[in-house]
Amino acid sequence: MSAILLRNLTKTYNGKRGVIDLNLKVERGEIFGFIGPNGAGKSTTIRLLLQLIAPTSGEIFVLGHRIHGDDPSLRRKIGYLPSEIRLYPDMSGHQVLSFAASVHGADLKKSRIHDYAERLQWNGKQKIKSYSLGNRKKLGILLSLIHNPELLILDEPTSGLDPLVQQQFFQILREWNELKGTTVFFSTHILTEVEKLCDHVAIIRDGRLRQVSTVSEISDISDHFIEVSCFPKDDGLQLRELYQMDPRAKYEDGVYRFRVQDKELCSVLAMLSRMPVKNLSVRRMSLEEKFMCEYASEANVPDRRALI
Repeated sequence: MSAILLRNLTKTYNGKRGVIDLNLKVERGEIFGFIGPNGAGKSTTIRLLLQLIAPTSGEIFVLGHRIHGDDPSLRRKIGYLPSEIRLYPDMSGHQVLSFAASVHGADLKKSRIHDYAERLQWNGKQKIKSYSLGNRKKLGILLSLIHNPELLILDEPTSGLDPLVQQQFFQILREWNELKGTTVFFSTHILTEVEKLCDHVAIIRDGRLRQVSTVSEISDISDHFIEVSCFPKDDGLQLRELYQMDPRAKYEDGVYRFRVQDKELCSVLAMLSRMPVKNLSVRRMSLEEKFMCEYASEANVPDRRALI
């Protein structure tokens, strides 16, 4: 039985489509990445999963239950971390945590919440109105875990967290997933987070799913960026050879930048060895750069990241 199953899911707002004909399956026990640019439909999909809005058409199954109307018993099995957290401003963090525990019937003394709070460097003594974005996000993480959910839905969870706290957060998610079998649905536009954490990934853009695959498949990148400096700028032969390799090759501030694939790399390096090269840099394209290039191509706009 899958944790999430979407069938032909569509949601429209005043005639405009938020998500269009989504078909998606997330297996139990997965850490599943849901990525796309801002406005792609990620938050709309999450609101549909949480029964906060109703679909225009299509079906939603969560933890084996078909969502039809309001189902509080199902929501009790879900932990949710929103991208923006609003809490009672005059309560302290500890008071909010204790209140949430009482609502869920959770015993904080028997849980690992205090251990997680320490690892996240969370300050529970301050009042919420004095909290930074990072402290709010840390409290949101603890609140999403307090009732031992079967499904954890995270919407842009790392905004406001410094890199060291992000590492601890990812480790906590892995532990939760491995020890309890919790399914994690991880929505983000930061592709490096998906590479570090997720098993499978779905890519959404303009409300439509573009691709669903394993992270290893999507990270199999064959393109390389090459930067070469100190060529004679007026050497037409060298320019022609470079543009034959990559018509998008650019010359700026004494540096040629171009892009080649794995199969071309050896011949390109052999060609460069015959030229008066002073500095040479070769690196594999990152996952983020790959998607920036693809998005620019689909939108038919100049690819400003392709030759960074």
